[in-house]
Amino acid sequence: MSERKPPTTLCGLPLSSPNAVPAGTVAAVLGAAHSLGSPHDGAENAPFFLRTVSQTLTWSATAPGVLDLRHRLPLLDRLVDLGDLDFAGMTLTEALDAISTVIRDLPRGVAPCVIGGDHTITLAAVRGLTERDKRPITVVQFDHHLDLQIWDGAAVDTSFSREPVFHTNVMSHVSDLIGPGNLVQIGVSPYATVEDHEVDGLLGLLAAVGRQVSVTATELDDARAIESMVGEGKDLYVTVDIDVLDRVEMSSTAYPAPLGLRVPQLLRLIDWAVRRNRLVGFDVVEFAAARTDRTPSTLADSQRALLVFLHLLAWVRKQSAGRTTT
Repeated sequence: MSERKPPTTLCGLPLSSPNAVPAGTVAAVLGAAHSLGSPHDGAENAPFFLRTVSQTLTWSATAPGVLDLRHRLPLLDRLVDLGDLDFAGMTLTEALDAISTVIRDLPRGVAPCVIGGDHTITLAAVRGLTERDKRPITVVQFDHHLDLQIWDGAAVDTSFSREPVFHTNVMSHVSDLIGPGNLVQIGVSPYATVEDHEVDGLLGLLAAVGRQVSVTATELDDARAIESMVGEGKDLYVTVDIDVLDRVEMSSTAYPAPLGLRVPQLLRLIDWAVRRNRLVGFDVVEFAAARTDRTPSTLADSQRALLVFLHLLAWVRKQSAGRTTT
């Protein structure tokens, strides 16, 4: 029996050109399949994996209509899939510019829902949104790593020049773009290392960037604490580096976390961060595997990454429908 051909779109969504998004669309899925900002290969295959495993939701229906049981809402209504951008022959700068351009040119009110790719795509997505909407954005980052430039004296020298964007410093570039105090980082490692004389400077840098909640913090169990950190009534962009999950549930990533969140915990934290704000876009990044990998653990990892993506997608749909339930 021949292998079934993978779907070209997530959950069988209608395929749309970025410059011909139908009126009334509330969200557009975009594959940003590159690992140009990382020393590791594999992240470029994430859109392929997530689109493929989305068949587990739609294989039995000719024209799938997926019901979000939690919110009693058709998940796929008013959504389109823009397919994958072609980064062949591009540098990292060119690839990020291509992502920003597509998102900037989406109609107002259409939330970009991006499947990475390495974490540098977050900078491109946030840049495209700020250029399109001309409104302040708060970014909530779920990640095992800070991805801030804190090395070589950056924590104490305010005159330093930012190094070119890479997956290890992308959130410094994002913070530069959105302004101080507008980045909330959740699930990060409890420890960050600099030279001893730079510790006080690092504390100041972290306070200027925003808020950090380590994976061992009691705030992870406190909805009000998370809501207070994020605020309310804001335009929110959420980025999920999938390595925020414990390696027991996510080993298909460049740096699996020895101690991380579990999937239900991550989904509840997303709920608390989003429910009093307006989710204007999101990405799920750093799932990484060889394209030919079909081991059960990798396929299960990709299904978990898909569940995180769909959970965020469901929030976009719910907010577009005017639902206010948690």
